[in-house]
Amino acid sequence: MSSQPGSKLLGLAPEIVENVIKQVSDRRDLSNARLSCKTLDKYAAKELFKDVFVSPSEEHVSSWNSISQDDVIRRIPRHAIIHTQSDIDDHGLGTSREGEEVGEGFEGALAAVSRFPNLDSVEIGFTPECVGQDQDHWQDVAEDISQREEMLTLIFRSIKDRAADEKNRTIRKLTIINLQNCPIPGFTSSDLFRDVMGQLEELHISITQEYNEHGPDHDYTKVELQDFPAYLCSDWLEPFSVNLKALSIYNRTDNWGPFPGYFDPSGISFPKLETLALGYYTLAHENDFDWVLAIKSLRKLILHNCMICSWIRIDSENMASWEVLTHDWTKMPEEDGGGWSEDFAYGGKWSQYLDRIAGALPNLVDFRFAQGSSYGEPPYKLAYRDSCGAEISPQRYICFDNGILPTHWPEADDDGEMESWFDDGFPTNMHEENLEADQKSLDALLCRLRWRN
Repeated sequence: MSSQPGSKLLGLAPEIVENVIKQVSDRRDLSNARLSCKTLDKYAAKELFKDVFVSPSEEHVSSWNSISQDDVIRRIPRHAIIHTQSDIDDHGLGTSREGEEVGEGFEGALAAVSRFPNLDSVEIGFTPECVGQDQDHWQDVAEDISQREEMLTLIFRSIKDRAADEKNRTIRKLTIINLQNCPIPGFTSSDLFRDVMGQLEELHISITQEYNEHGPDHDYTKVELQDFPAYLCSDWLEPFSVNLKALSIYNRTDNWGPFPGYFDPSGISFPKLETLALGYYTLAHENDFDWVLAIKSLRKLILHNCMICSWIRIDSENMASWEVLTHDWTKMPEEDGGGWSEDFAYGGKWSQYLDRIAGALPNLVDFRFAQGSSYGEPPYKLAYRDSCGAEISPQRYICFDNGILPTHWPEADDDGEMESWFDDGFPTNMHEENLEADQKSLDALLCRLRWRN
């Protein structure tokens, strides 16, 4: 056998050669590998074209169309990524984004999704900035509510039309990045929506919500925050839950679950669900987690940036309009200068929830519980859910304060201290108070899962 490195590689078993090529991340190196010989060409092409990407950009449309017209390469992709604008990255505060016109070229490219017969997964990405139903006229975004609905309709139509060809694989996995937290019942009540969603086995959603950089004072009075949780349950989850094997629900930036709108999927059955990932999901009542513990089929549970809300201060007017559930909460004394809010403490502890997970989910073998950063390391994003670790973080407890900005959810520092409306701070540092018990319960849970493996 030749001593050349390439010859040695080709002398290995085919599955080893294929795995080696999968470790090559640089697309230029993969392209070069295709030129070396037919064997490496096959494996490198499979890696290069496993995903196919399109956006309204002329360059992206041209590349997509070129792949779709190659009778060999078009059969390789298994995952299609569709961005409704050429740039959907979050560039942080203080940046503006010009909307791109969606032309016939992009619409034609979407129609060509039927040219990829082996696709079984589609990812749709919107821009992160959005405005709700009562938007301020001075605030511009690249995509408003109607434009987002039009794009969803267009893409779902392409998926449904593709399904008419029995030779094409069925789309079983749908990922939506930056789904706006705005009900669009005209779309979700349509046969088009139900036909596509009814075929899914995996649904992964990252939710975005309105944020007004120059005046966030009233962001939490936006009606979408009150209405969307129930709509998410009734329109996106309940009709299709019996088929789902994997489900992810992330919020891009904010805690969610207990209020302004209460997320209550307790009446929904997930008989086949094996993997559940939640991002920024927040617990504030003893029964908030019951719906998860009822999913006995779960094998993998990811709690990414999930927290317990220990201290709660809500404007009195919001208390009424949000119809806040206060069971399991203890009323706190009014501070000087108060009177505009109602203040509560919730005594839930992670040790209690971790113990319940250990006892209630008999098929669980993989548990993740950690904090990540939207702009740093370790990363927090829907795409990084599988990289979430398992550790006790000082940020696992949080407070909600309706009276501070720019966020009503100030996270704890590395010592577990939180910004408090009390002059002397909150009565208890929840991180320090529960560190030993929480760590013991996490260790016990992970130990039990190792035995199951």
